[in-house]
Amino acid sequence: MILLDTNVVAELMKARPDVRVEHWAHQAGHERMWASSPVVGELTFGALRLPPGRRRSGLLDRLTEFLGVVLDGRLASFGPDEALAYGRIKAARERAGRVAGDVDVMVAAIAVTRGGCVATRNVRHFEGFGVDVVNPWEAS
Repeated sequence: MILLDTNVVAELMKARPDVRVEHWAHQAGHERMWASSPVVGELTFGALRLPPGRRRSGLLDRLTEFLGVVLDGRLASFGPDEALAYGRIKAARERAGRVAGDVDVMVAAIAVTRGGCVATRNVRHFEGFGVDVVNPWEAS
């Protein structure tokens, strides 16, 4: 299982994604890729912050298509086990004096709970979470 962070989903939703990310996705295999409910929430929030119009509706349409067609409905939810992992990860980061964004911690908690890794451009955001991370912009 490869959990896609918000920046990876946003890149793959583009009409012309970065060729490095496209190549990585092809090599990794779409069937191994999953979105998560926190990432879908973050992307939906971002789209709905835009004024009503073609750009906003286009982003929402592409997100729906990406989830249904590209990921074939593979959406990892944030449930009780993930909530417990979230609390452990967030507390450990706080004790270490490092701030962590809630969505990043939620994604990491899902990955830790389900034995997956995270694909993100923001590798540093996931340091110390106890999860394997890959950067599709730098993967060979």
